[in-house]
Order: sequence, then structure tokens, then C-alpha cells
Amino acid sequence: MVFDERRRQHPGAVPGAAKEAVIAMKARLLARASLITFSVLVGNAPATAAEPAAVAVSGADGVQRIAIVGGSYFFRPARIVARSAPPLEIMVSMESGLIPHRFVLEAADGRVLADVPLAEQPQTLRFELPAGEYAFHCPNRLLFFSSHRERGMSGVLRIEE
Repeated sequence: MVFDERRRQHPGAVPGAAKEAVIAMKARLLARASLITFSVLVGNAPATAAEPAAVAVSGADGVQRIAIVGGSYFFRPARIVARSAPPLEIMVSMESGLIPHRFVLEAADGRVLADVPLAEQPQTLRFELPAGEYAFHCPNRLLFFSSHRERGMSGVLRIEE
């Protein structure tokens, strides 16, 4: 019976090249685990500072306009202020990406005023709304995960007199 002296002296020892391969594999696994942990923490972190409200701008035709872009669990801007008259046009679009999103606008009583899938090509929605606050959000949800709304993909449209 032949014994390897290195194994005899150090039980569980791995020869040079194999040891380096094991260390490299462990480093890759640690890097992947760190990346996944970071992604989950950042994706579920609430916004820390409230951004200022964006104001809808009136065009030469008197129509108020604002563009909203949706993406990885956000709407930008997330807070909008407009007047109750003249009409308001909201151009909704999505940043490029694989995850589908929607834009849902709800009245204070829960009535759905708009529900459209977001696309890279902007869609124009036109409203004549009375004064009040209207919530918008993405209701999509992946199995076993928080909804997009719960992850911060929501905002408020405030209509003033």
C-alpha cells in the first residue's frame, strides 16, 4: 500500500492546482451571493428622499402635458401637479428592459381611470380631472415576489383648482 506523505501529514489537504481551483470556485460563489444579496436589498429599499413634484406644462394649445417614464420599480416623476382646467395629457413610456410594467391611474374612491401596458413607444392619455389626488402605480407582480407597487413603483398626481 502506497501512502501520499502530504495527505498523511495534512488530512484533507488538496494538491496545489486543485487547491487554487477550489479557492477560485469559492470566490466566484461568494461574489454571486453578494451580488444577489445587493440586488434584493437595493430593489426592496424605499426611496430615502422625496423628489420635488413635477409640474405639467401648458402648450400653445392650452393643453397641459407631462411625460412619465417607468422602469425597474420606479416612475419618474413620481409626484406630479397639474390644474383642473385645461385638459391634461400624460405621455407614458417605459425604459428598455425585459420586465413588463403597466400604468394604472386611480381616483380617490378606487375607480380605475386608466390601465395601459407600458412600452418604449410613448402612449398619450388625456384627462379632464376635478381637483384632488390620484394615485398611479404598476400592479404587476412576479410569483413569490413583492408587487411592483410594493417595491416603489407608484406615484401621486395632484390636481389643483
